[in-house]
Order: sequence, then structure tokens, then C-alpha cells
Amino acid sequence: MATKNYKITIAGQTYDVEVGDLSSSPVEVSVDGTTYQVELPESAAPGVSSTPSISAPKTVDPAPQIVSRPSVPTSGGDGVVRSPMPGKIVSVSVAVGDSVTKGQPILVLESMKMENTIASPIDGTVSAVHVGAGDAVQHGQTLAEIAQG
Repeated sequence: MATKNYKITIAGQTYDVEVGDLSSSPVEVSVDGTTYQVELPESAAPGVSSTPSISAPKTVDPAPQIVSRPSVPTSGGDGVVRSPMPGKIVSVSVAVGDSVTKGQPILVLESMKMENTIASPIDGTVSAVHVGAGDAVQHGQTLAEIAQG
């Protein structure tokens, strides 16, 4: 069976997903280039929904790695920067009053042992920063606000 490619949008963020051969378990699933092994329950027949078990991503080098996703604006252009997923703030690189440009990294969010760079959605001035390093955040939580300017 051939692999299937999908574009999946979750909370406004689009992911490229490639699903391998579903006729055997584990199934290789690649999300934005990170490969996971997904165990399907033996009772799962094709087309029947069940809860899969997902193992850690494959790594070529057994040494610990820090994986960073590219900067992705997490706002619709209104200047409100929201968390694309639950996690913990690793660092904040801006302060109130700082000028930023669209796409400029403003903070790093760790989720599922991956560091995600969160970027400014617009050019402007930082009008509020609602989080600090070490803070736990929820999906959709406001992290910062950028006033267009």
C-alpha cells in the first residue's frame, strides 16, 4: 500500500502529514518531517476508528537532540500572539516597547520535548507580554500582543 499525504490544519497551523502502509503495525507517520511509529491495535480493521499508540520519533543519532521547528506566525494578523499548543515557555526575547518585524522570533515554547519558535505575526511594537520563562501555557492562550505600527 502506498503512503498517503495530507495537509492538516489544527488551530490555524497547517502540518504536512505522511501516513505509511496501514496494513501492518507499527505504521510510520511523518509530521512536518518528524517520523513517528504508530502502533495500531490488532482489533483495528481498515476504516475502523480506534485509539493508536504513538512511540517516540525515530532518531538517527542516539545522542539527545534539540529539535526546533521553523518560525511560524501563530496569529491571524490581529497582533495577538497565541500558543499553538500546550507547553512551557523556555525563553522570551522581547519586552514591552520593543519594535518587531513580521516573522521575528519573540519566544520559544517547549511542547512534547520539542522547542518551537513563536514569531511576531505583524510589524509593530510589543504592547504586552503575558508570559515569562518557565510559565506553563495552554493551547490558544495569549502570550503577547503586538500593536501595528
